[in-house]
Amino acid sequence: MKVEIRMLSAVAMVAVMMLGMLALPAAQAEDAGGTWDGGVAVQKNLWYGNDPFVAQSANGNMMAVWSEADDSSNSYICHSMYTPETGWSWPEVLDASPSGESVSYPQVGMGDNGSAILCWLKYTTKLHIMSRTYDPGNGWSEVYDLGETRSGTWKSSRLAVNGHGEAILAHKWSNSTSIGVEVHTYTAGSGWEAEMLQTVPNGDLIEGVYGTLTDSGRAAVSWLHADSNNRVMVSTRAPTGEWGPPTEIDDMGMYTTWNRVGVDDSTGEFMVAYMKNDPPYTSTYYSVTVDGTWSSPEPVAGVNNTYSWNSNMVMNRDGKAMVVSTDQTGAEFAVNVTMYDDGEWTPMISLASNLSGLMYPEIAIDDLGRAVVTWAETYYDREAAVFTPWIGWSEIERIELNAAGSSYSIGSVSMESGTVLVGYYAFTSASTIWVSTYSFPDAAPPDLQVDQTSTTTDRPLFEISGTTEPDAILDVNGMLVMVSASGEFSALVELDDGANALTVTAMDAAGNVANVSLTVTYNDPVPGLEEHIAEQQDAIDQLQEDLDSANDEIASVGSTAMPMGILGVVGLIVAVVALVLVFLRRKG
Repeated sequence: MKVEIRMLSAVAMVAVMMLGMLALPAAQAEDAGGTWDGGVAVQKNLWYGNDPFVAQSANGNMMAVWSEADDSSNSYICHSMYTPETGWSWPEVLDASPSGESVSYPQVGMGDNGSAILCWLKYTTKLHIMSRTYDPGNGWSEVYDLGETRSGTWKSSRLAVNGHGEAILAHKWSNSTSIGVEVHTYTAGSGWEAEMLQTVPNGDLIEGVYGTLTDSGRAAVSWLHADSNNRVMVSTRAPTGEWGPPTEIDDMGMYTTWNRVGVDDSTGEFMVAYMKNDPPYTSTYYSVTVDGTWSSPEPVAGVNNTYSWNSNMVMNRDGKAMVVSTDQTGAEFAVNVTMYDDGEWTPMISLASNLSGLMYPEIAIDDLGRAVVTWAETYYDREAAVFTPWIGWSEIERIELNAAGSSYSIGSVSMESGTVLVGYYAFTSASTIWVSTYSFPDAAPPDLQVDQTSTTTDRPLFEISGTTEPDAILDVNGMLVMVSASGEFSALVELDDGANALTVTAMDAAGNVANVSLTVTYNDPVPGLEEHIAEQQDAIDQLQEDLDSANDEIASVGSTAMPMGILGVVGLIVAVVALVLVFLRRKG
């Protein structure tokens, strides 16, 4: 991850601040080509649903979890699962508490194979973190108690699950004398293990705990440590599993719970983003590691010139990051966004402006750089915009057109394999959990593997074989080639003498194309063989002449010389056969 720090002079800073009331440039709305489904109710009753959280897996499965309370104040943790074959399942209760106790704030993550890890808060006489795991072949495990916690709100703990089905859960911990940040690590087959990242005196505060985990095993947790000051802290984990000591990023003099951390898995570098007071504004600041050392904090994309209420950051495994903030200027609100790539932030632009009120923006980004931002706006409920590289931001769309009642609520967003999943609730006489999905157009080239590489041959026909998507159209230098039901193909190509440039092209049903090129040099052996055969023919002709001459001499000697003539004929036959064998061996 590269970073370039630019410091504004005092005069330039004053000039920028004087422009604080100017509107940010608006996003150029483009047609991204995908569609929102309008919303599906996954809660099938009239109980009071809350705390929606959603996740997806690479195999196309989805999951929504939420809490419910009935008219008798009993509370429940529920889930519904989606598979491409069956759709959304009927809700299932995973845990329950009677009136006077409670279960709340569920979070879920999914592995690539459809496995899932669920955590939630449970209060009896004390507040504990509970967990269940889901295996596609065996269903849900029994409830597991991770222990006592001080994370009593939806922003004071964070579950992160990677594609291998591993997980970390970061939360606030305390005893009678101390408070701290604890991280639980889950490994399939081994269960949960706990490790303390920081402990401070019980009079201090720990807030805004947030964690992330990558497929390589890198992880990071950020939080706010509030004592006489407000310190943004972070601890990072190497792929081998060792956590580094907590590092103070900024002594920012402002209380905030909007701390976010990301990992560039391609380089092993990290980023922290957080809200900070930058008089007269509140802006998003960030710090990144460069060769493992944290940079000096700087405002994201310069000073935002607004008062930010909320800020959120995500980063994909290639180090591309995105920050969204809901900002207020006067009585108006705006949704502003900027992207970070190769050490640079794009200018911040407004996805939506002149709004009357906003709630909690959620954001997700995938490995192709596609992204989604969703938020709740007072009069238009749940809205979203999607980003596609080389196209830009789409128009804003309401994504809860099927939902009855108001969906001006907290939401959750997940993005996997070109599909966006948003969870939220809509309220009439009771609140009901809904999900909306969006599918990006297929922009991924088909998988294409060719068995051969560039080479040299003395054979006029060359075989090209490999695999691609079963429904792909495949050709080699314009010659159509059949693809089997399992995606295998094979073709013989006739070569010209010298270098032959061969291109294998596969095109999928969406029109995406993949190419593999190689050069095969054909050294034609025929001209050399023809010259050699001519030389051998000359030798045969000379032998024939010598044999004829010898026969004439034998005939003049008489019958006593007959055996010698026969031997001469045999010798000639042997020589001819030998020459033929030489020719055949060279041609083969």
